[in-house]
Amino acid sequence: MRASTLLNSLFHLPGVRVGKAAVVDGELQVTVSLRRRRLCCPQCSFTTRHRYDTREVDSSWRHLDMGGRVCRIVLRRRRLRCCEHGVLAEAVPFARPDSRHTRDFEDLVAWLVTKADKTTVSTFARIAWRTVGAICERVAAEVLDPDRLCGLVDIGVDEISWRKHHRLT
Repeated sequence: MRASTLLNSLFHLPGVRVGKAAVVDGELQVTVSLRRRRLCCPQCSFTTRHRYDTREVDSSWRHLDMGGRVCRIVLRRRRLRCCEHGVLAEAVPFARPDSRHTRDFEDLVAWLVTKADKTTVSTFARIAWRTVGAICERVAAEVLDPDRLCGLVDIGVDEISWRKHHRLT
């Protein structure tokens, strides 16, 4: 099996080709390239074949840890001119817009928050607890239906207790 095929199956990132992987400063850095030729706006559905330019620096996203090492996905992104949003770096299929983490990493963190508190999750994932909150907001905004409470008319409350032994004074 070729090394590139092995790396592609190991990381399983949609829409990318894995180039090389190397340990840099104790972190596993995986260089990837996009398979698609069309550039997509991260804010809307606009696509184009014409690029504005290529960024001078690489973009990186935190991915799931590999072998106890922090893993970063590295990509040199192109920029496009969207008629509505102006000049932006292209969207990538493996990460949400304005995120520094891959979807897999964010989904793991969001799931862990349902099982443990933010401090425990931040220690386990090796990120700041404020980042845990930001990840939860991004995942909830994508997953939850914004119109889920539109037909709500009444809210029923079964019991309220604010003092010991439920005494009213």
